[in-house]
Amino acid sequence: MKRPRKLLAAIDFSETSDRALAAAIELARRFGAELHLVHALEVPLPIFEPYAVAVPPSFLTDARRSAEEKLARALAQVKESGLDGSSHLGDVPAPHAIAERARALGAELVVVGTHGHTGLKHVVLGSVAEGTVKEAPCSVLVVKGDGAPALPPKSVVVGIDFSPHAGEALEAATDLAREFGAALHLVHALDVRIPFVTPYEVAVPDAFLESARQAALDRLSGLVEEKRQAGLDARAHLASAPPASALSEVAAQIHADLVVTGSRGLTGLKHVILGSVAERTLRYAPCSVLVVKHA
Repeated sequence: MKRPRKLLAAIDFSETSDRALAAAIELARRFGAELHLVHALEVPLPIFEPYAVAVPPSFLTDARRSAEEKLARALAQVKESGLDGSSHLGDVPAPHAIAERARALGAELVVVGTHGHTGLKHVVLGSVAEGTVKEAPCSVLVVKGDGAPALPPKSVVVGIDFSPHAGEALEAATDLAREFGAALHLVHALDVRIPFVTPYEVAVPDAFLESARQAALDRLSGLVEEKRQAGLDARAHLASAPPASALSEVAAQIHADLVVTGSRGLTGLKHVILGSVAERTLRYAPCSVLVVKHA
């Protein structure tokens, strides 16, 4: 992960948002980067709105004023940390506001929390964090509202499928492990495609599966050895489970602080792979998740 020059933190003034902002400040200070803030002004209309009862103009004006004041206080916190940056109040749904601001700034990393005021983790995660990962033009660090702090990490888990995009995720995880002195855990989910003859009740030889497993282990071990020679505390994990499950299980077993995954894998079908791996990892990982997008 190249040292970012501009970070964008999405805040909604919740406790989870505070954790995300703290992580963004830590990263910005480490990398000497600018830290910019964005808040999406989304005011839920009163229940009587469907009955054609007009919402008083003061309702929206007061909401905007309150958001601006809270955003100013958050920016003051950034300035007090010795960082340069700016704040922006968006008027569109959060994922779009975040993505638009990231493009305008040329941000290399977005930091966002997993859930906001409602506490309905899965619902709000789906509409904000996952939406941000899909829409953002850069990598996204999703800070979870429970579990260990995202930063500084003591252990980092990274998914490896030997694709170019997994290589970018490994590079980012390696840089973070080196920067924070964290242990680096490389996880590969053994994905052996059963030959097409299987529906015809032709057994797959055990030797075939064992050969595939050994080949995967050899490649994984080679990567681990490279990291160890570079002075890192690196370890290998070969799992016989779907990728998202493998990442989450290893992260839970070692009490990881951060999981790093690419946004797409071998097929290059961004949305499909994001839906099946990155999004599921976001939902089920027991810690914060960094989704590395192709530069």
